Amino acid sequence: MSVQNYAIPPILQLEPTTACNLDCPFCLRRSLNRSEEYISFDDFQHIINKSRSRYLTLHGWGEPLLHPDLPAMIRYATERKFSVNFTTNATLLPGKTKALLDSGLDAIAFSFPEAQQFTPVITGNVAGFIQERAARKQKLPKTYINIALMEGNPDCIEKGLDLAMTSGVDVVNFERSFPWTETQAKTEKHLFSRIKTAARKTGCTVTLPPSHTNPCPLLRLTLFVRTNGDVAPCCYRADTCLGNIVRDGLPQIIRNRAQFMKTIRSDPVCRTCHV
Repeated sequence: MSVQNYAIPPILQLEPTTACNLDCPFCLRRSLNRSEEYISFDDFQHIINKSRSRYLTLHGWGEPLLHPDLPAMIRYATERKFSVNFTTNATLLPGKTKALLDSGLDAIAFSFPEAQQFTPVITGNVAGFIQERAARKQKLPKTYINIALMEGNPDCIEKGLDLAMTSGVDVVNFERSFPWTETQAKTEKHLFSRIKTAARKTGCTVTLPPSHTNPCPLLRLTLFVRTNGDVAPCCYRADTCLGNIVRDGLPQIIRNRAQFMKTIRSDPVCRTCHV
């Protein structure tokens, strides 16, 4: 078996909560049928202390800013040399900006998969965060607008770039939504070309998703941990448990991941996924 299959993923994706203040129709949270849960600070510390990853991403199927300990979790991780980021819908930023800017956060992404979410209130929240960062003369956290490309949301391309230009967001990041079908994969070259053309016109910096591979980058590079410590192959396969990192320990989890990688090309979900 490849040494790669035993390697510790460089990214630890840890889900702070399954609660969310929105109910977006495209979100897989609806299908998970889980109650609103929050990771305890004790479990968070336990996982961080055992982890050998370098980057910490604090988001999953919930809104991270609903967790009252989020700034403390960021600070705890950064003090242990993690580079920390999270993704938010930006609705709860007011009143939390100072704590986030004090936490040592490296990056924050504002996620807008629907054009309807580009409201004046959210736009103001994003701009206010960036203005406060500038007033402090801080370069970090780096700011992103995160747009999941899906059928029916191409107008998000221009709207996302417009918001980045007017608010001062550093980068607009485009990613494939799940499931990214074979049909979508065949048309993505044209879609990516459209994004590059729009970016040149606005002068915005954009990032595009890497080429699809099997195993995909999510599985190869990320260890996804749910609020209760359960580890899944990726955030889109929360239905599959590879063990519990609190109960089973990291070595066993890595072995279970390696076993899953053996079957990924025949897995009914992974083999048809083009994310």
